[in-house]
Amino acid sequence: MSHNHLTTVNELQNEMYFGKEVINRVSFLREDSKFIGKAITHPSARFVFFNKTDPLIVKSWTNKLVLMTSGNDIFKGPEKVTQGLTNLASWKSAITKWVKDNEEHHHALREQEQPTILFLGLEDASVGLDVNSADIQVLDYKDGRYKGIPYFAVDLTASPTLEKDILQSIKTNENVDEEEIFFTTSRKHYLGFSNIEAALFSHGKMFLDWLDRNRFCPGCGSKVIPIHSGGKLKCTNTTIVGKTESGRDKYECPVQNVSVSNVSFPRTDAVVITAITNTERTKVLLSLNRRHRLSNMYSCTSGFMEPSETVEVATKREIWEETGVACSKIDIVMTQPWPFPGNLMIGCLAEVEFDGVNEIIDLDHDKELEDARWFDMSFVKSLVYPEKNNTETNPEGIL
Repeated sequence: MSHNHLTTVNELQNEMYFGKEVINRVSFLREDSKFIGKAITHPSARFVFFNKTDPLIVKSWTNKLVLMTSGNDIFKGPEKVTQGLTNLASWKSAITKWVKDNEEHHHALREQEQPTILFLGLEDASVGLDVNSADIQVLDYKDGRYKGIPYFAVDLTASPTLEKDILQSIKTNENVDEEEIFFTTSRKHYLGFSNIEAALFSHGKMFLDWLDRNRFCPGCGSKVIPIHSGGKLKCTNTTIVGKTESGRDKYECPVQNVSVSNVSFPRTDAVVITAITNTERTKVLLSLNRRHRLSNMYSCTSGFMEPSETVEVATKREIWEETGVACSKIDIVMTQPWPFPGNLMIGCLAEVEFDGVNEIIDLDHDKELEDARWFDMSFVKSLVYPEKNNTETNPEGIL
């Protein structure tokens, strides 16, 4: 997770960590149970594994995130899992049951020993895959309209037996030591993935975290189950209490009675994070959060958007509430998914017109900050892109 000062904004947007486009989500196919049944059993299908939203890695491998395929010998070379999941009886049994339950929207999708499975999408021509290469097995659906390699995320938290079998298969067949393979909780690993690994991890984690946190209907308290291959939650309360004015069934559950419900789909919490400068771009305002006062780590101003706010209004509000500074101009630069647990970071630039009032810092509003101050841009550049040990120009040891 790194870049240099010569990287352009466009290059950063195309290679955004956690947000690189590595698959075509084909989200409309999630509810096509026939397609999903073919995709999950196709030999080329790839699987990323999680436990409590922690990803499975092999610590000693260059590309640490474990990817397994349905069929054998799809991956070639060292540091690859060559043995397919279909060699495992427990896997075949679990997938056969899941495919049927997913098609029927069965309550058993939440049963113990049942993995939670999410269809991520297809690696296809839209993301650069040569689907006509003789060296690649691809899923062909609807006479070539949809061709590619299916990807799935699998949460094994409720499936300890299946988890044990998968780990044992990797350790035995790929000669991986016991201490090298585990579900990591370390951000050192999360932030050390390749861009492709990071995108798969982020995509899977954000959905699976949402599925795990939301187990009961907010409308009636009944259990909810993941349908559409993990892309939607459905209330299991089917009690009908009458008819609507239009003659449709009226359900006991209020969520069931509306055509569109934002509690049935994943949420993403928007966060504005802003670099604040003067109009000449010679100074930048950085702040020290109370949580980081011991490390002396200064950062840009950030905060969650509230309902009915534009990005620009939320940015101005957060800057004023935290620092007391009044901004005159806001520009949106780029965005980044942040899977801790489900945020979208909206990067902005804010300009302050110095007039003796606008730039004055006041930390007495919400008292979140330990300190905030205007720094010379040249000093900040020397911290971000150090050419040598510059303790002489940074006597406070600011990070």
